[in-house]
Amino acid sequence: MASVVPTPHENPETPVEREVRLARGRAFIAEGLADIAAGRFIEGEEAVRWLEAEIAEAEDASR
Repeated sequence: MASVVPTPHENPETPVEREVRLARGRAFIAEGLADIAAGRFIEGEEAVRWLEAEIAEAEDASR
């Protein structure tokens, strides 16, 4: 997976892009915490499959 820290030869994200990324991350964390608080969670292989799908979706979105 690519590093989220830009190297000197990469174009760093703009302040607006950064805020959008951080807001998306905050929303994702809030959703996860709400699910845990409500007793909604998955374990084992189901969790691994879900995480792999989330990673693939994020990688596709970044292209």
